[in-house]
Amino acid sequence: MHYSLIQLSALVATAVSFADAHIIMESPVPYGSDHINSEPLLADGSDFPCKQRENVYKVTKNNVMPIGQPQTLSFIGQATHGGGSCQISLTTDKQPTKDSVWKVIESIEGGCPSTAPGNLGDDPNGHGTGTFQFAIPSMVPTGDYTLAWTWFNKIGNREMYMNCAPVTVTGASGKTKRKAHGQRHSHGASVAKRASAMSSLPNMFVANIGNGCSTAESGTTLAIPQQNLGTNVQHVGSDKLVPPVGNCGGSSAAPAKEAAPPSEPEAPVAAPAAPADSPSPSPPPATSPSASQAPAVSPTSSEQPFAPLPPVSVVPVAPSPSADVAPAPAPPVPEGIKTGTCNTPGKSLCQPDGMGIGTCDEQGRVMFAPAPLGTKCDPTLGVLVQANASGRLLKA
Repeated sequence: MHYSLIQLSALVATAVSFADAHIIMESPVPYGSDHINSEPLLADGSDFPCKQRENVYKVTKNNVMPIGQPQTLSFIGQATHGGGSCQISLTTDKQPTKDSVWKVIESIEGGCPSTAPGNLGDDPNGHGTGTFQFAIPSMVPTGDYTLAWTWFNKIGNREMYMNCAPVTVTGASGKTKRKAHGQRHSHGASVAKRASAMSSLPNMFVANIGNGCSTAESGTTLAIPQQNLGTNVQHVGSDKLVPPVGNCGGSSAAPAKEAAPPSEPEAPVAAPAAPADSPSPSPPPATSPSASQAPAVSPTSSEQPFAPLPPVSVVPVAPSPSADVAPAPAPPVPEGIKTGTCNTPGKSLCQPDGMGIGTCDEQGRVMFAPAPLGTKCDPTLGVLVQANASGRLLKA
């Protein structure tokens, strides 16, 4: 069959459009949304982070996010590659580099950005993907950040997608005024405490960009390693989760650097108080740990600006009739964080009053992160659901 020059040009244009027909983040509004493309990061990582390009950090719209209030993650495009796993992360850098430190605030395992078995279609401007809710945790200080959405596709080449957006985190009420010097001093102390608590958030998972770590073969859905997962986790769909391969242990962040505090908008208010003390939950029935969860590994660098939580070491002490031996002290827990005991590593658990959610770690301990405003943890599902003003769960 012979083609005219015009026909060949049309075929090439069609092939290019399909090659570029992946998805991009629609909300939050990304940097440079008028010239962003939907391609994955380059396999050698040369455009990491945020798909480096001309005017990569051009602000189209600043996204204002009050602490604890529900936010929406949505997309444009229909080439969803069978879904996969995603994360939402923050860095204090307004123009991130390879050395920026990213802290995870939400992980979505499976069904992201869609549970469709293949692609939804071939319209690069189409819709139909899933939308996901997330919230800024209360331990995040108010100020300016860059938010990243990262995606590891289920079907196709082993790739990492990444879009970034400018974000201003405000107090829970969105107000930005203070009246007295005493209030200003108190607010500064509150920001310092929450910044310290934020250091317990895990580093963003990075793979498929020449860093020695890769997601498993095409057709598998990523199980995000435990050390990068965090406590705010959504499990979507019924795919079996498969851990990555290669050198993926420890911190997957870029080399550590001294992190600057976020540049703060005018006079934000303090974050909402943590929920009241409650007794530790009873351990759930013992089950086999999921093969998709990797054991927690702490970063080894002493210069890491956001140090992860120390591992729990339980040391049995035998009683002695001849001497009093004190038990080993428990590692410190960030201020305002509730804890409990558990025996199923990787399982999501609810705080007894439903006001917090956490994941059982390898040492049999769970740390509960406060549930975002307007949500409550459903103890039967181990997930956050919407709640009405009286705190009752809203069932679908």
